[in-house]
Amino acid sequence: MSAPLQPRMRRRGRHPPRQKQRGVALIIALVLVALATILATKLTFDGWIEQRRTTGVLAAEQAVQFAMGAEALAGDVLSQQSGTQITLAQPWAQPTQPLPLTPENDAEGEPIGTLQAYLEDMQGRFNLNNLARLDSSGKQDAETLAQFQRLLVSVGLDAKWAGIARDWIDRDDQPGSPDGAEDSVYTSQTPPYRTANWPMTTATELMNMPGFTGDMYRKIAPYVTALPTMTAAINICTAPALVIESLAPGLSGEYSRSPEVLVEARKTGCFPTVPTLTTIMTQAVASKITGRFLDSSTYFRLTTRVTLGTTEFTLYSLLSRSTGGKVSPLLRTFGTI
Repeated sequence: MSAPLQPRMRRRGRHPPRQKQRGVALIIALVLVALATILATKLTFDGWIEQRRTTGVLAAEQAVQFAMGAEALAGDVLSQQSGTQITLAQPWAQPTQPLPLTPENDAEGEPIGTLQAYLEDMQGRFNLNNLARLDSSGKQDAETLAQFQRLLVSVGLDAKWAGIARDWIDRDDQPGSPDGAEDSVYTSQTPPYRTANWPMTTATELMNMPGFTGDMYRKIAPYVTALPTMTAAINICTAPALVIESLAPGLSGEYSRSPEVLVEARKTGCFPTVPTLTTIMTQAVASKITGRFLDSSTYFRLTTRVTLGTTEFTLYSLLSRSTGGKVSPLLRTFGTI
């Protein structure tokens, strides 16, 4: 009986069981399916990301072109403004509704986004670069410094920031006043840096001053600007009450006490007029600030907001209008002022 069993035992030792082979094959198959699934998911996700990136880039490019179109339209509106006087009752200052943006090949089709733009008179604000102005004797102009000090106090900030801001702009490395600050102050900061000793390109440079916080900036921001000149006069037809009152001592509360009067009067033209404001001041004060206020403007800022799908784009354009009515862009910033 033992002889017939021997061949079966040899066969069993020479070949593995079929169930074991099937188990290994199943594991290999599952691993391959898992790898294929991971690879397919990765390729699909990468393709989706690339599609989103491409869509975003194309939308941003489109938004830039729409914003350029709004800039050209704003320039046309400003160039058609007759006369030299600039007021808030004129067409350029009127609010506009968001404009629907439609496909180029289907003007009646479903809008693909919106565009909204508005103009502001930058000479209705205090020009920070005026702080570098020199008087007739070649010294730093005290009247401009005093004006900014009054404006700072009126919004609830310390007057000392006027001297610090002037030192940020002027060309020397010596503090111009006890409140001033030059490189010795800035190099002690963490990280250390130096004063610009150059005109500001944006009012946000105020936040470069040590201790000048974002909350402080938000208080003064509606009343200041940074124009490419040191002699920009304030247009009292468009300036906020606090800016007008900063022109001379003794004007505090003259217009800010009843802001609704200022708003109503400006719906029909310039208010206050140059003669009206002059009569409020004493002759001595008026003579000191002659030429520092007027009823015309050269510099305007256009804010354009474009929305295309999930893409939002903002363009700030500083425009210059010459006496002949020609309008030229001087500075463009994307997303931030």
